[in-house]
This record gives sequence, structure tokens and C-alpha cells, in this order.
Amino acid sequence: MKDITFQKIMSRLSASEQEIQTLLENAEKQSFTHKDIIVHEGETNSNLYIITQGVWRAFTFKDGSEVTLWFASEGEIAFSTWGYAANIPSRLNLEVVTDSEAYCLTKSKLEELYNSSLQLANLGRKILENFMLEVEVSWLDSYNRTAFERYVILLQKQPEIIQTIPLKHIASYLGITAQSLSRIRAQLARLTSI
Repeated sequence: MKDITFQKIMSRLSASEQEIQTLLENAEKQSFTHKDIIVHEGETNSNLYIITQGVWRAFTFKDGSEVTLWFASEGEIAFSTWGYAANIPSRLNLEVVTDSEAYCLTKSKLEELYNSSLQLANLGRKILENFMLEVEVSWLDSYNRTAFERYVILLQKQPEIIQTIPLKHIASYLGITAQSLSRIRAQLARLTSI
């Protein structure tokens, strides 16, 4: 794993190098290809994935159309909250958008690690807290910000998303059509060229 990815993981989780190293040593490194579905809606998957390369998205269906809920990329963690927290079927799909690599930790291995060390148990708490915070920020942004503002935030926060995934997924995440996203991109290009 690249040092930059390792640093991103440490920073995002406010974790020590030793804590992250322990997680990775107990995980299985896996490779995924574009369009792999890691978690299927209606199925239980309690694994936790540390993404070291690529982009993933969580999505569901509304009125027969896909709705993207969030993205995760290099240095981030992805999992089904339902499977991870309650071992029940997921209400979303987790899809690989670009060829990816990730470390997979099973729930049983995580529980074993959490029981072995107070530091690791606290890391598990931080993982859930960070995930909940990200979800709530995303919810609030979807209600309190325009699609243009949300696009700019996504561009600033996760530029690799904009550069590597189909625009239809970004439009779905913003809750707009692909045509509206094209207009937003053109407007932003005009503003940045001034």
C-alpha cells in the first residue's frame, strides 16, 4: 500500500500507525473489478472494507431509478451499516465503480481485535462515529444546499470521484439529471475562467 493511502487512513480515523497496521495484518487483501457488487440489497454482509485503490458507491432504487447515496475512495472505509452494526440484511447496494483493491475484515475478526485491546475497541467506535458523521453531513447538505453547491463540495472533497466515475452516478448523487449536471459543470467552468 502506498504511504499516502496509509496516511489518509490514519488521518481519517485519528488512529496510530500501529492500530492501522494491526487491522491490515488481520485483513484479507482483495481485488475488485468495475461493477462488482460487494453488498446486495436484501443480503447480509457484515464485513468492513478499507479501500486502498479505486472508487465505490452505495446506491438504492427509487421509482425504478438508481439513487447514489455516497461514494468512498482510496483511504476510506466502506461497509453496510445494517450488516456491520446489526447483522441484518442491507437496505442498499455497495458497488465497485472503478477497478479497486481493499482490505476486508470480517465482523468476527473485528470483534476478536476489539476484545483484545481497548485501543482497537476505541478505533472501532471511531469508525462508526466517522461514518455516522459523514452520512449526516451528506443528508444535511442534500437538504440545505443547491446541486451546484453540493457539486463544488464534492469536487473539493473528493476530486478523484469527479475524474474517474461516470457522470450519471454524480448526477444521481446530486439528485439531478445528467443534463442539469452538464449545465452546472459549464457554469462552474465559466466562473473559474473569469
